[in-house]
Amino acid sequence: MRGFAESGGEIEEKAGGRRIILLIGVALVALLLAAGFGFYQFGHRAEAPIGVVKSHAIHGTDLDIGEGILGVIKDRGIEVLGEGLKPSWGAEEIAGNVWIVSYVFEVGRRSRWVSWKVYYDTGRVVPLDGLARELWEGR
Repeated sequence: MRGFAESGGEIEEKAGGRRIILLIGVALVALLLAAGFGFYQFGHRAEAPIGVVKSHAIHGTDLDIGEGILGVIKDRGIEVLGEGLKPSWGAEEIAGNVWIVSYVFEVGRRSRWVSWKVYYDTGRVVPLDGLARELWEGR
């Protein structure tokens, strides 16, 4: 009977190990789904306030900010590097539907950015620096 008891314990041990592996697998899949959905949801939500800024016409031109921002920066004599950090748009929600939208670029070895505060519910946009104000208001 001793041999039977040992093999029964072995079977239980193998089943327990399989259960643990299965639970770890299920937990990893759930975590990946939640993270993927979260990143998609944030990216999807951030597109709207970024679009508000990018679609605004640059005063005195036929370009919108999204099309013309890099040209305006370069016209000021700022040499934007194309290697390393690529110029890009980003947004951070700081309160319910209040976003900081930024265009980030690299000059030398330093990151620089142009930023606006977007109150998405009301459509109000507040430039947060001189270049943002120039692009938004023309002054």
